Amino acid sequence: MEQTRKKIVWLVTFLAMGSVPVLAKPFAKGPYLGQTPPGPIAKVFAPGLICNTIKRPYDSFGTFSADGNTFCFTRARGVKGVFITENTDQGWTTPKRIESIRESRLAPWSPCLSPDGNSIFFTRALIKPLHKRNIYRCDRTAHGWTVPKALGPPLSSPAKELTCSIAANNSMYFGSTRKGLEKPWGRSFIWVAPFVNNTWPRATYISLNNLQEGGAGSPGIAPDESFMVFNALNLPGGYGHRDLYLVLRLPDGTWSKHRNLGPRINTVFIEHGPRISPDKKYLFFTRCNAWDPSIYSTRSYIYWVELKEYLPESYR
Repeated sequence: MEQTRKKIVWLVTFLAMGSVPVLAKPFAKGPYLGQTPPGPIAKVFAPGLICNTIKRPYDSFGTFSADGNTFCFTRARGVKGVFITENTDQGWTTPKRIESIRESRLAPWSPCLSPDGNSIFFTRALIKPLHKRNIYRCDRTAHGWTVPKALGPPLSSPAKELTCSIAANNSMYFGSTRKGLEKPWGRSFIWVAPFVNNTWPRATYISLNNLQEGGAGSPGIAPDESFMVFNALNLPGGYGHRDLYLVLRLPDGTWSKHRNLGPRINTVFIEHGPRISPDKKYLFFTRCNAWDPSIYSTRSYIYWVELKEYLPESYR
């Protein structure tokens, strides 16, 4: 009887010890959540870790901090909200929802990390009134993430501020339907707000060779502002509802003619939410078949693709 008891105790102890590595197993290890880098054909990012973790995923707007050690994205189905995961000595942490954004009762759209990973910017997705959306900011503190606050002018206006991305110098590029330069109300065009003296004192409309049809929105700026990817609606020669386009910053500060990124990236579905990786090697973007996650048939995934074949050598 005593030997049997000792065997049971030993077996329980062995099983408990064996379970420790399983419980302590990191979420992921290595750069870019340990994923095998893609080639020139876009593929789903981190399947089973970020995407495809629920039956009908609606994940979008994947963005990394400048050091590549913080990743942020949004989920509009299942456990909803803005999520963040960070690379530690033990590996990447399991994605955690930013509760202060959830508690603010705002429906976040287009979250974007600051270069230092200590701020999250997003727009408020409203159904009514359609004419008003602001850019919000949520900051990391020693006690957690702050309650989001709307940013004032010039980053907000009476119009809709739709999406934003941030360069390494904290200059903000965003889509807006604000009036200006005789552009029609309701269309989205791209604006930039330079970061000066720890603030954004002004916003300037970006002229993209008189791009008119459908406007341009959802800008994803390169860390050094040398190029930008944006989405546009129904431009001639497009592949679907919304496609991604590339423009290069020229030596005189103007932008090149927009170029469709082609069928290895664009499809008949909606491509939007571009983000450029901190090393400029990869483009992250969102592909979905509809905007409304409440509709059963809708799906949304975060994709990534290598940019080498899409950029001139001097821009890589």
